[in-house]
Amino acid sequence: EAAAFASAAQSLRQALQEMPELADLSKNIIIDQTPEGLRIQLVDQEGRSMFNQGTATPNDRAKLLLRAIAKIINQLPNRISIYGHTSANVGGQGGKAEGDWQLSANRADASRKILQGSGVDPDRIYQVSGKATSEPLYPDDPTLPGNRRIAIVLLREAPVLPPDRGP
Repeated sequence: EAAAFASAAQSLRQALQEMPELADLSKNIIIDQTPEGLRIQLVDQEGRSMFNQGTATPNDRAKLLLRAIAKIINQLPNRISIYGHTSANVGGQGGKAEGDWQLSANRADASRKILQGSGVDPDRIYQVSGKATSEPLYPDDPTLPGNRRIAIVLLREAPVLPPDRGP
């Protein structure tokens, strides 16, 4: 499984380099392995957001990246979890905090729809959830744009075998 994850990560990095329209977006992607599985994160950069501000609508860059990620996901049998994350407000949470939960969940769901529209089987989606500001990528500064992200995790698990294949 680790080899399959490493291969998938390399395939995604290569796809980003080979497609001119994606090469510029490679800075918005972080790929790593976690105890949960292979994590692919679409991360906002200063001045380069993945979603229109305050909405769950992915912009064209995000759609392009999600379609490229779908091609890689389709090469592996693993189920998928999708998490949305937001950044904290400068100067405290204020009234935004409550809305962050819904916004992060809606962004994760919008990402799911694009992945499914790009051929990812709906049965492979294990979880879609919003994390709001609860797990910042940059805990030392939760207001940084990079804390706003979508995390797509190919879960570390044995694939489900069809019923006719016994041990």
